[in-house]
Amino acid sequence: MRTARSTGRRTKPAPDYLTLAIRYLARTDRTVAQVEQYVLEKGASRGQGRLVVRELERRGYLNDQAYATRWAEARLSRHPMGRERLKVELLSRGFEEGVTERALRQAYRSISEQELACQALEGRASRTRPAQWVRFLRQRGFDDDTIQQVTQVDLEAGLDEL
Repeated sequence: MRTARSTGRRTKPAPDYLTLAIRYLARTDRTVAQVEQYVLEKGASRGQGRLVVRELERRGYLNDQAYATRWAEARLSRHPMGRERLKVELLSRGFEEGVTERALRQAYRSISEQELACQALEGRASRTRPAQWVRFLRQRGFDDDTIQQVTQVDLEAGLDEL
């Protein structure tokens, strides 16, 4: 029977999935699902993937809740938007519903949606008409009550009258 040693070929050592995952996390924050998918793509079994994730969580390297909250707060500071749009963005990034809801509560704890809507309109109000303000704020995920408070536009009367 020939072995790798007798044939002169070297066998590759088994990958250290924990080290691979730590390097993956060193680049940027990731979700539990992203890390687990990454190690699976590197050849780990589902069980190994779960063990790696648990170890990273134990060490404090992986925390979906903290990541979701940091990401939501940073997103709001750069791009003011309504709660519904931010919720969709968080869910699309792979955060679970419960994690998303807690992150939203944290992100909106120190600023109201009205303040964010005003920030979003800064610099636009002088260049655009009220109907455009309404459409813009809707695209940013603000609800009709917030839009009406900020723009003083009667949305029930219809935008055609503006």
